[in-house]
Amino acid sequence: MQDSVRSGAVDWTGDNPFIYLKTDAQSGAWSSLSLYFRIAISPHGAGQAMLVLEAPGVARSDAVRLCLTDNAALARYLLDGFVKRFALFRTSTGIIDALEVVAGARFECQDRGAESHVQTATQPERGLTVTMGWQGLGRAFAVDMPPAQTQTGEHEMFSVFRPAQSAHVSVGGRRLPGQTAERDFFGGRAQSAALAFGESWVRA
Repeated sequence: MQDSVRSGAVDWTGDNPFIYLKTDAQSGAWSSLSLYFRIAISPHGAGQAMLVLEAPGVARSDAVRLCLTDNAALARYLLDGFVKRFALFRTSTGIIDALEVVAGARFECQDRGAESHVQTATQPERGLTVTMGWQGLGRAFAVDMPPAQTQTGEHEMFSVFRPAQSAHVSVGGRRLPGQTAERDFFGGRAQSAALAFGESWVRA
């Protein structure tokens, strides 16, 4: 029984679905990286945040780079302590450092079907709307990753994933270019978009 209890601090727990798109499936470059957080517990309380990085790692003044949130302190905590350490985001640390965190956002789940999910963030005062949608959701499976295999190297990570067959991201009604791409995913192959439920990062 004692082995089933983790003594480390729970740095955060909640949902953390993602959508990573490519305009060229054979290319190594991602055209956009997007994350959504619905956090239940953290040092900064509960809250939500939606991050979109178009053309990550590339200097482009016309690219969409924004983070909408209802808890700015939580959003910055996630960006600095976790997102910048995720493998696909490590080349974009300068962009993330300079990113404006837009507070006062409202979040709505517009579709929670058996095989699809749509999440929208709006910031009425700035006239901003971001939508993330997942289609063709597959079978759920659970993951328990030891610290040596997680993105931070300092946490044990637990989560339940449902990979999607396709996904899209829209900003202000404009769909970001690109499609999901097949990649290695926890010992199998899946498209680069999935829902992630009950994701918990426990400090080792």
